[in-house]
Amino acid sequence: MPPERGRLFGRLLAAVLGLALSTVGARAGILLEGRLENQPLRVELADDGARALGEVDGRRYLLELRRGEVFRLGADGTRRRLAAGGDDGATLDGYRLESWSPGPPVAGYGSVYNVLKRGETICAEVLSSRWMKRFAEPLVRAVTLLQRVETALRPRPRGACGRAAFATYARNGWPLMVGYRDRPIFVTETLRFGHPVRVPGSFGGHGTTSP
Repeated sequence: MPPERGRLFGRLLAAVLGLALSTVGARAGILLEGRLENQPLRVELADDGARALGEVDGRRYLLELRRGEVFRLGADGTRRRLAAGGDDGATLDGYRLESWSPGPPVAGYGSVYNVLKRGETICAEVLSSRWMKRFAEPLVRAVTLLQRVETALRPRPRGACGRAAFATYARNGWPLMVGYRDRPIFVTETLRFGHPVRVPGSFGGHGTTSP
């Protein structure tokens, strides 16, 4: 292993040892808890993959994933539609996510150590779960919608790396942890399948229940 690669891997491995990832059988809804740009977030994905509940620092949202719509949920059950179609400044172009080596086991599952590059510049280290790739797409959409309405979650400029969109980290599976120069960008703290969640349907529909 080249010295530079060894140092990068060692830093990420030291960080991931503190990760508390919890999984059970892949059925029904999915609960995601983590930190993005040092901000806590929570996503409860319905079993149809079309709706989710999002929470950031106590603010709750209904996410219509297929239509790209976001509703702010009030404590009294009211919903207010937010403008979520704006540009958050993130980019997808010019990045490649390279799988460098097997990563450490997390919650009994294998992981892959990846490096995100833009040109020859290393932009992030990503520890991903490849088996979760088929579940990742709706979760990525949910996080992306939250970034559009929560300024603190938006991608930050990182020199020549620009503002990497969250989806770039998920190209090789779900990102368990993403780091940049010894600092975490995203950390998965809880990931639970079979999570019971009731997501209200659109405009007074019945919603989806995951028992």
